[in-house]
Amino acid sequence: MTKLKKKREKKQKNVLRDIDVSYSINLPSYAKNIILCLLIILSVALPYYYLNYAFSANKYYSFPLDDPWIHMQFAKNFAEFGSYSYYKNELVTAGSTSPVYTFILTSGFLITKSEMPLSYIMGILFFLLSAVYFYKLSNDTFIKENWLAIAASLIFVLDKWLNFISVTGMETTLHIFLIIACFFYYHRKNAAAFALTLGLTIWTRPDAIALFFAILLDYFLLFYLKKNAPKENVETILFSKQDLMKIGIITGTILSAYFAMNLIISGTILPNTYGAKVSYYSAEFRSRADFLKIEVWDYFTESAYMLLIFPFALAVIKTLTDIFHLKYNRNFLAVIFIFTLIFIYWYKLPYAHRFGRYLMPVIPFYILLFTYGSREFFKWFSKYLADKNLINGLNVMFLAAVTIYFGSSYYKNKELYQEQCRHIYIRQVLTAQWLKNNTPENSVIATHDVGAIAFYSERKIVDIVGLINPQFIPKLNTKEFASFVKEELKKQNVTHVAFLKEWFQVVNQPVLFKAGENGFEIMEVYEYFPGKTHILSVEVNNTLMYAGELLAKKQFQQALNVLNGAARADTNSSLTYYMLAYAYGILGDPVNTEKYLKRAIGVYPGYKEAAAILSNLYKSQNKIPDAKNVLSNYLQLNPSDTSVSKMLTELSNSDSDTSKVNK
Repeated sequence: MTKLKKKREKKQKNVLRDIDVSYSINLPSYAKNIILCLLIILSVALPYYYLNYAFSANKYYSFPLDDPWIHMQFAKNFAEFGSYSYYKNELVTAGSTSPVYTFILTSGFLITKSEMPLSYIMGILFFLLSAVYFYKLSNDTFIKENWLAIAASLIFVLDKWLNFISVTGMETTLHIFLIIACFFYYHRKNAAAFALTLGLTIWTRPDAIALFFAILLDYFLLFYLKKNAPKENVETILFSKQDLMKIGIITGTILSAYFAMNLIISGTILPNTYGAKVSYYSAEFRSRADFLKIEVWDYFTESAYMLLIFPFALAVIKTLTDIFHLKYNRNFLAVIFIFTLIFIYWYKLPYAHRFGRYLMPVIPFYILLFTYGSREFFKWFSKYLADKNLINGLNVMFLAAVTIYFGSSYYKNKELYQEQCRHIYIRQVLTAQWLKNNTPENSVIATHDVGAIAFYSERKIVDIVGLINPQFIPKLNTKEFASFVKEELKKQNVTHVAFLKEWFQVVNQPVLFKAGENGFEIMEVYEYFPGKTHILSVEVNNTLMYAGELLAKKQFQQALNVLNGAARADTNSSLTYYMLAYAYGILGDPVNTEKYLKRAIGVYPGYKEAAAILSNLYKSQNKIPDAKNVLSNYLQLNPSDTSVSKMLTELSNSDSDTSKVNK
């Protein structure tokens, strides 16, 4: 046993032998444990502060995203009905991006029905585990320079986005934990733990394929060095044949189960969410160039991240230089993972989603490589300053400044968390509550944001962007989409629709409920009448949104050109004619203002705003009978509208007074 232990210790040293110990500062075990306890406390206290701040301001708990309720809806139904479904024991579908996270929530629902504390606890717990394993991974990277591992870990737990995402109810911190643990066990050559964590990363997000590719490339490099760089002696950092068989069996079994589950449920080896998001957020949604500029460069150089970019670049250069000179550098795996994940999104889905959450798994390795690059920079700088204590002092000061800046960014980000929790609550949650209280239990709701609406309304949902209903996916971003939606909503017996205006918009009928503020992302609920309810096509709706931006900028002539194009594309949109009338009214053209108001009312006789403006136009032209006629026609359809009745009464009284004066 003694010989075996010594052999393992020697193997471990060989795994980490690329570490430079020129500025060695090591800590005793008890000190490392104290640091670990501090990191654990911070990883709980910091995200909890976000929760407490948001609740103090909003007076309710919420999430800054709608997606968490998707996981909870699946988990709740699985706990109650034993069915991987989205409505009671019906609508079985592979609509969860992260089945393993859904199963974890399911076990939680067997204990408690309080969905918010359950989600918060899960997110913070996995953030805590991420911090623990990141500290372990950092200690292995800086094996005799624990102060660098401490600095990297403090920056990690202070990161504003990792704290933010830990209290969003999403699977992200679970995914990050598994990736970090996978890195750790890979470098430690713990075959079973490595295989388990590697397999489970796919169960948390399908984009974990980037990790598989990075590991294969890193291991291929080790084989190459074994043959071409004998001085490197990489034999000791390769898995044994028995370990490789173990990895193949464990990871293969986990992957086979994942693909089989999706195939049985939805007929594809990946969840519906993959196909839906790739189809919807295609390169037409956001160009690949914009993705690299906005979602990658701007994101990873914003605020405190700006201090990381130069040392990170140095780390990448140093790592690739080592590889070029046939010297193994353990950071190669982190470099390949970062660029592979970015490449996958650039190529397949150039959109990192709100708060950049699809790219958050690279943040730990961005921080780790930054710390490594910082050390390499000061190591180079030591050639010009012979005083090692001074060099170490400068490095400590730099890392301390970065840590403080990260703490400042973390503190400021609390307001964004609070505001976004409010944003989602007053749109999705309030809409769901209205639907529950104002629609029959057998109602069927068509929407595109299926999380909170499904969870709190307790109504059956039809998801027109395909996360839950995959039949919509092939039609997304096609000319047939609008007609297909009409057919499918009729087939699914939809009774109501709930849309954010920026996504889909209903025209030519009154809205039942509105939720939102500041004119941005207003959720509207309409009753759905097959063959009558008019949903604007995505193209026409986007055109009207663009025209609205032009009108706000007072670019009226350009807005008119855009609106005329929309009118030609859809002759049955009262909103388009109303916006044309508004533009002509601003330009002082009463003839065209009247023309398009009459067209708007012709398409939608119950258009209150158009009727009121047309009546006022006639009144300003002293065409009182015409003004009264417009309001009277509207009231025949809407006799209970007291505000318009009051307008007509005032108009009649004004006309009577005018007649008396004339007499």
